[in-house]
Amino acid sequence: MTGYQNYLIILAPPAEVSQQVKKLKLSSAAVIGEYEGLFSKAHITVQPWMRKKPVWVGPLIPKLERDLQNLPPITLTIDGFDYFDQQETASIYAKLVSTPLTKVWFKTLRRYFNTPPFEPHITIARSISKDNFNKLWPHFKNKQWRHEFKVDQLTILRREHIGYDKSYKIYKEMPFNQHINFDDFANLKLKTPLLTINKSNTQQFSLF
Repeated sequence: MTGYQNYLIILAPPAEVSQQVKKLKLSSAAVIGEYEGLFSKAHITVQPWMRKKPVWVGPLIPKLERDLQNLPPITLTIDGFDYFDQQETASIYAKLVSTPLTKVWFKTLRRYFNTPPFEPHITIARSISKDNFNKLWPHFKNKQWRHEFKVDQLTILRREHIGYDKSYKIYKEMPFNQHINFDDFANLKLKTPLLTINKSNTQQFSLF
């Protein structure tokens, strides 16, 4: 391939989550009609790489594989639904429980991609009109869905930047380190900034 490609870096949930998201999307379409992203598979977006040549992406992979060996697999929990208000549009998504431990894990992952902070989520209906949102949100507002799942690898998807086929296909799957304990990893990361701050404070007081 010599042309430009679009890449999407994601965390892919297991099959049972994907199947439930598919059902929720189809039931949403029954209410508001077909919408963009209706047939996309469930995922948690980490970062898009738009309009990149394979020669740019290829050399990044070995370093990324090494970096990801510093991260343990993560267990995430879906807990109901929420939405993003985007002024003229809105997006409904499956909400993920956020804890100090999951936050520090995602912060470490973001560092490898220079990605700004974001709220991890699984989109159900993306960028739908406000009229469609007002029709659809009552179906999700009090809907219960709690499900725990494990993510043990990062996935890079790829598609042609220009062309008929707009569907993403798997380009690379890179595992996290199964030998690292998640709680030990996250607690260590949480303690490190505190130790740095305390040390800094001690130095400041010593000046006076």
